[in-house]
Amino acid sequence: MEETWIDGTLFAFDGRVVEAFGFPGEGDLRYHVRNLKLTIGPPDSRGRRHVTLRPWSTGAGSMSMHVSPEAWPAAERFFGAVADAIAASQQPRAA
Repeated sequence: MEETWIDGTLFAFDGRVVEAFGFPGEGDLRYHVRNLKLTIGPPDSRGRRHVTLRPWSTGAGSMSMHVSPEAWPAAERFFGAVADAIAASQQPRAA
């Protein structure tokens, strides 16, 4: 289980489900890697990165945040693990 605070939001990841606790305006959110689109933008002029998590299926529950340069090292490790799990979940399974 991975857990990290990113700019005031607690994120947890067990290898399949990403959880965000206390995200402003949304409360707690959960995403399964097989139904998650993760987008990470390049640094802006202040060094912040725009990160978006949203389900592939329709419905509410998207979150979008700017990650500060100070929080980026932890966020990069966390979202890197999530991105790896998303990629692995999209691989065909052996019969």
